[in-house]
Amino acid sequence: MIEAANIEEARKKLKAQGVVFSELSESSGEWGNIAVLLQQRRISNERLSVLSRDLAVYLKAGIPLPRALLMLKRQSVRESRDEHFFDALSTSISEGKSFAQSLETQRWFSLPQYYTGTLKISEDRGILAEVLSELSVYLSVQEKIRKQITQALIYPGFIVIAAIFMISFMLSVVVPKITSVFETTGQALPSLTQGIISMSTFLGAYWWLLVVLMFAMVIIFTAKIKSDYRFRKKIHKMILLFPVVGDMIATADLSRFATISAMLMRSGIPAVQAIRLSSATLSSEVLKELFEFASMRVVEGSKLSDAIKQFEGYAIDPSFIEAVSVGEETSELASMLSHLGELYQETNKDKIAVFLSILEPTLMLIIGGVVGVIVTAMLLPIFSLSLG
Repeated sequence: MIEAANIEEARKKLKAQGVVFSELSESSGEWGNIAVLLQQRRISNERLSVLSRDLAVYLKAGIPLPRALLMLKRQSVRESRDEHFFDALSTSISEGKSFAQSLETQRWFSLPQYYTGTLKISEDRGILAEVLSELSVYLSVQEKIRKQITQALIYPGFIVIAAIFMISFMLSVVVPKITSVFETTGQALPSLTQGIISMSTFLGAYWWLLVVLMFAMVIIFTAKIKSDYRFRKKIHKMILLFPVVGDMIATADLSRFATISAMLMRSGIPAVQAIRLSSATLSSEVLKELFEFASMRVVEGSKLSDAIKQFEGYAIDPSFIEAVSVGEETSELASMLSHLGELYQETNKDKIAVFLSILEPTLMLIIGGVVGVIVTAMLLPIFSLSLG
């Protein structure tokens, strides 16, 4: 896909990029948009952080933007998509578009809305290099947190997978063999033993059905939560009500909102626009709706802290509202939000560490309990025989 006013202009663009083509046709609007969505790939925070950092270094050194992009292309091309990405940016800039506009119109990587929105304002104010450096630091921190959580979940995940295989093996292999021994005795089996045997029989006969149902449920749930806003919001609201997990998600979103809002405000973006851009980056639909509601109230003349209090769908941490109120009273809202972002980020690290330290022994207890029930169910008839 290439953007052009007509076929002839598209031919010139492709020839300028050294692209050899056998056929060129105009795409319809709807199918063209679908093709763009299928063509785009999400760029990782780590990759975007490195690109932002390197570009900021080149710009601070006085290198013009087109040449800086060419240098980035030479040092970071891993596949044809990367080459097309930098070529698209260079072509757009040579046509007179800004860097932010070029990022928005390129069709190779999907970029966060707040990222392009921040760069758009920073270009107008002549602080592109400084903002790129700040964005690089923020993206790097977010990537480190993601990696820490992923690494910490490896061991619990291994425990769960091992437990599923172990329990399935006991029910499908061990229990049937012991059951055949009980059948020869002809004695009445305890209710617990009968229940485990029935479960083993069902698993042995319909394990494939359970696998199909599980995959079907995952696919349906994923499709539903992506396409149905009301369903997604209900699920997110239920998650926020969970004692530990909900608190961690809320804290992470508040940290993200505060950090990005502060960054945008320091870049010169008005508070209302900064709130809207920041709310779009949140993972919870409930908190996203809260700050969208707050931005509407701010447009009407209300304070951000008062607008947050007026939202009836969810009550966030009162200390967050109080800190925002102090920032508004002292005209240091951006600075206060920046401090809040750092504070909530550190707080969430501690919460995650505590949660993971509790998760491992909890999983072990649950798995041990399930295995204990199965073993007990198999031993009860043996005890009955010995006592008899």
